[in-house]
Amino acid sequence: MEKKSFADVLKEHTLAVVFILFMTVLYIRMMFTNGPWYDELYTYYYFISRGPVYAAIHWPVPNNHVGYSVLSAFLDLFGNSYIGLRGVSLIAAVANLILIYRMGLRSLDKYYSLTATALYAGAYLVYRLSVQGRGYTLATTCFLVASLSCMKICAGDYGKRHFILFAGALTLGLYIVPSSIYWVIPVCIAGGLFLLSEKEYSRLLKLFLSGVCAAVVTLFLYAVIWLAIGANLLCKEEGSGFFGMSQVKVILSAPFKSAFKGIEYMTATPYIQSIDRWECIKGLLEYFINLCWDFYDRIGEVALVVLVGSAFVCIIRLFTDKRDGNRKFMHIFVACFLVLVPVMLMIQSVHPYMRVFSFYLIPFLMAFVISISGLFATIKNKKAVTAVAATILGISVLYAAFNDLGGYYNQELGATENDMEEAFSMMNPKEIDTIYYTDDFQKYVLKFYHDVTPAEVYTLAEANYVVIGPEQRDKNYTQPEWPVLYPFSQGLLDDVERDMEEVASANGYTVYHRK
Repeated sequence: MEKKSFADVLKEHTLAVVFILFMTVLYIRMMFTNGPWYDELYTYYYFISRGPVYAAIHWPVPNNHVGYSVLSAFLDLFGNSYIGLRGVSLIAAVANLILIYRMGLRSLDKYYSLTATALYAGAYLVYRLSVQGRGYTLATTCFLVASLSCMKICAGDYGKRHFILFAGALTLGLYIVPSSIYWVIPVCIAGGLFLLSEKEYSRLLKLFLSGVCAAVVTLFLYAVIWLAIGANLLCKEEGSGFFGMSQVKVILSAPFKSAFKGIEYMTATPYIQSIDRWECIKGLLEYFINLCWDFYDRIGEVALVVLVGSAFVCIIRLFTDKRDGNRKFMHIFVACFLVLVPVMLMIQSVHPYMRVFSFYLIPFLMAFVISISGLFATIKNKKAVTAVAATILGISVLYAAFNDLGGYYNQELGATENDMEEAFSMMNPKEIDTIYYTDDFQKYVLKFYHDVTPAEVYTLAEANYVVIGPEQRDKNYTQPEWPVLYPFSQGLLDDVERDMEEVASANGYTVYHRK
């Protein structure tokens, strides 16, 4: 087959190119105009801004998506905090649209492929995560790369690059966020089942070995974290025999003890919690309804019925559809995600944050477009089929554009953070030398927007600056709720009034400087 030129490919897929460029502009706009929220600022302050090496060996809480932080730390070297925090997500968000379109082209025409792409782009959860400085969007990219590579391997492409991409995507996905296991296992099993059904034992073995390699490399990457955490704890633990030693010396002298100490710390985190198994099982339907509401607001139940119904159609057609290997793989792929993800949740007895499953929409959208394409293929009137298909595509694109331009999809991510930044922007934050923090927001806002890290002190008497917010002035606010550190205190307000003077104020946040 003659290889098409870039111009020919561009002409053939003009609609998709225009749509993806349109979405890219929206993503860039959101990246720079919608200020980051707490989790993003926390990630930037503690990991990204401290460099790739630091990000790679620190894991105080699951809030650090290690792989994402490491990659973002390289971008942060260019000196723009927005690019450093969100640049990787932006690239991943655009790549996801391209990859979904390409996945559709493996077994569908370009119109159905674009329909799936547009419906994905128009999902609320997908759009909101698109440029956030978190690892979920990049993990979805890894999911798509792994799925496409597996699909090509199953279709008979023996190229080593596909096995390398498959293993690399699995590794990076798990390194970004451990919850990637929810797509890693179904993708691997889908590929295994396909090759087993085709009696392609040689390719099955290679696919299995690729997965093993991914597991080994992932284990090594996390071992680095475990060693660093464990050594850090041991050298600070009086009576451990390692107290006062350098971390490197602890690792060299007791690598296994350091590693096990790190594993113990990581698995003991209070942020990883399970629920009662029966409660988990009973709540699964409601959980997936809520997930569909996060995808498609106001039509959550309808979306669940349509998407799951399409998945069942795909499973049925697995036994009746005699089409090419790509279509067969997709049927198995959809079936694995429909069945295995709920089973994994029941085994673990967890209902993770909805954002963990932002990738989960993709197999079901593929099932949807495959189902409708199969339905219309039975109609002999080709003009009618073309008209209906064009209508569905048009509705999908307009739906995505309408939502992604709307206020609901673009509401501010960090209201408190934005209000605080407005107060800081009314002065010169670089003058702040010592500060008494009354909440955690302040240190993150100063670092991200102004690259300022003043010395933190723990009494007002030691500080030259303090920020008093709405909570400290609210007489009903008697118990601090993290990330606010201090409640209402008349004594604090009196001390500030007596010893300090106002230098900036906005939206209830006032910056004071010692007189």
